[in-house]
Amino acid sequence: MLTVREALALSVFASARVVAGQTGLDNEIRSVHIVDIPDTTYDWGRQGVLLLTAGFGLKDAPERQAALIPRLVERNFAGLVLSTGYYFQETPQVIKDAADALNFPVVETPHGVLFIDLTEAIFEKIVNRQYALLQQSAQIHKQLTHLVLRGGDLQDLAGTLATLLQRAVLIEDTAFQVLANSPQGLVDAARQRSVVHGYTTPEVAQRLLEAGIYDQLLKNMAPMYVPPMPDLGMALQRLVVPIIVDREIYGYIWIVIGDEPLSDVNELAINHGATVAALIMLKEQAVREAQESMRGDFLNQLLRGETTSASLLERAQQLNYHLDRAHQVLLIQGRPQSGGNPRALIDVIQQWLRHRNREALLDRRDNALIMVIESSDDATGQHLAQAMMADLNQPAHRLLIGLGGVYGTEQDDPTGVRRSYEEAREAVRIAAAMGQREGVAAFKDLGLLHWLYHVPPEQRAGNSYVQHMQTLAGYDAKNKTDLVKTLEVYLDHGAALVDAAAALYIHRNTLLHRLERIKQLCGLDLRDPNQRLNIHVALKSYRLYK
Repeated sequence: MLTVREALALSVFASARVVAGQTGLDNEIRSVHIVDIPDTTYDWGRQGVLLLTAGFGLKDAPERQAALIPRLVERNFAGLVLSTGYYFQETPQVIKDAADALNFPVVETPHGVLFIDLTEAIFEKIVNRQYALLQQSAQIHKQLTHLVLRGGDLQDLAGTLATLLQRAVLIEDTAFQVLANSPQGLVDAARQRSVVHGYTTPEVAQRLLEAGIYDQLLKNMAPMYVPPMPDLGMALQRLVVPIIVDREIYGYIWIVIGDEPLSDVNELAINHGATVAALIMLKEQAVREAQESMRGDFLNQLLRGETTSASLLERAQQLNYHLDRAHQVLLIQGRPQSGGNPRALIDVIQQWLRHRNREALLDRRDNALIMVIESSDDATGQHLAQAMMADLNQPAHRLLIGLGGVYGTEQDDPTGVRRSYEEAREAVRIAAAMGQREGVAAFKDLGLLHWLYHVPPEQRAGNSYVQHMQTLAGYDAKNKTDLVKTLEVYLDHGAALVDAAAALYIHRNTLLHRLERIKQLCGLDLRDPNQRLNIHVALKSYRLYK
């Protein structure tokens, strides 16, 4: 676009002079309009308008003069050109003061400079620039389209974009995993760490989430600038561009901007780049979905206990799945908070497994990921789950992993995979009901919770301790207290007053007061081991079925 400063360099403005708002000369001009009508509203729904006037609507109207510049600034006008010698010999001081205060350029032209000449010169410049921009856009589109047609991937795209922009480009998925990187131009410490680790570091991810960056991207589905965060090593400004497919965000293109603003050509290249990235990711997704379909059919056969059919044996060979070995199921939940969909999880896990040279059967189901691994004992799955948590769990992508048991070969135990899957699913559900949002939940560690999970409703209804929990929950809801939580923390800490008070961030006397209130409401004696055990079990039952 054309700025006011650039317009003033045109020959038709040779006799013009800036009388106020010097700091706003880089405002962009998108259109020109002439107004000399009294009481005009300036509500045209346009931005970047350069207003030309001789001031007829302003003469003998000090209140209009005082309100003019604030109104134009509010409506994102580019500037004001006042033709003197007609109704004003010079710009009124009230207009100049407001223009200086609001960084809004005001230009005077002498009598005899025709508005039609100014308008034609500006529009000619704008049209010429638009034509040149259109030609450059077509060239960029051709270059990036050719990249897709010859089978280019995201790394090729990152390199092409970095060359066009002369800036560092990084492409990541919605779980903050780096998919492609081209370090051309300036980079800072945060970018270097992302490239080395292969993902955006947890502290940066957490700050971006807290700043609402991803909420805005999800809401607006449009690029946005991210200011520097020096304390995290982000010394340079960035532009983050969502990669959108069918109104879903599949990933992000991060461009280091620095102090040099983007040009119109840069912005075109970025928009074309986001479209091409969406095409590449959509193509890759189609391939993955075909593979997922085969894995899903195979897993369904395993879950049904079909271990001898010809199709199962053929698929097992294709997927490198050994039917003659023991297996274990991990159920992984974790939708990225930065957008995306459950499909993103399988991409992250597959990439992680490849880096560890680990084989596993993966399939999506019920917004979670089923992973079937060869396992000799429970420790195999436990170690793998803990390694996954250490490498992939972060504030922007919390993982909760359920772990089933290890069962023998499918020939010996055709229902083994199904049993391990059901155990992993139960472990995740119980962990979530207990308030766990991340970590590893193993079925073998459920103990009493497994029994409670399967207690029929009619059995729970007749338990007096369950009724006590309902009494406390009702009291909390009515009085906005935390007796249920207080009781749970107290019992979870083995009835240790000091430890429980510290966990609740309250004074020991406050805890004693709350426990006394619980005693009064329920008639409980928490010193009695039997009563303490029963109310603790009832509390866990309450959490499970709340």
